Amino acid sequence: SRRPFTPEPVVVMVTPPTSPPTSPLLSPPPPTLRSPIAQRSCGRSSSLPTANDPGDDSFCMQLYSPGEEGLINPTHIAIRRQVLEIRRTQSGKVYFQCGCCAHLPRGERGAKYSTIAPTSLKNLYHAFIRFMMYHVPACPHIPQEIKELQPPSATKNVKASGIKKYWRANAIAKGLRDSDNGRGIIYEPS
Repeated sequence: SRRPFTPEPVVVMVTPPTSPPTSPLLSPPPPTLRSPIAQRSCGRSSSLPTANDPGDDSFCMQLYSPGEEGLINPTHIAIRRQVLEIRRTQSGKVYFQCGCCAHLPRGERGAKYSTIAPTSLKNLYHAFIRFMMYHVPACPHIPQEIKELQPPSATKNVKASGIKKYWRANAIAKGLRDSDNGRGIIYEPS
């Protein structure tokens, strides 16, 4: 039997755009690393941490970086900025979770794929796409205005390979890297 395909997310730093964002969902985030909608739940971790490797409740970031407007899909930007959180376990393993339902025990979240743990930075974008396809439409805690954004489509003047490179480079700029054992992503700022 075939294993289901599991996509994974990535990140990059860029020069700020010359024109202001056209949507309030694309406006610059507050001066916190946490997603605005999820600030209330950032201190809680998902069920990915285990008893042997508990969550690090002091660590919470977002994939969004100022200046990515026009480089990636606007819907992706809104999800990166307002929904998806970067979390880690005490051993440093990074995972991504929905900040809107993270305050609930996993069995009460109402939608699968609330937590994703890409195996590498290369797989980050695909994991994010899976999160968008399965979790975002089904999660009752994500605001309706986010769910009603246009579904992702090709970003003008950027090829798919360029988008994936952007996601990976942005993740590296945020201090994420592949673990030495090849089993996941870790946070290790330079």
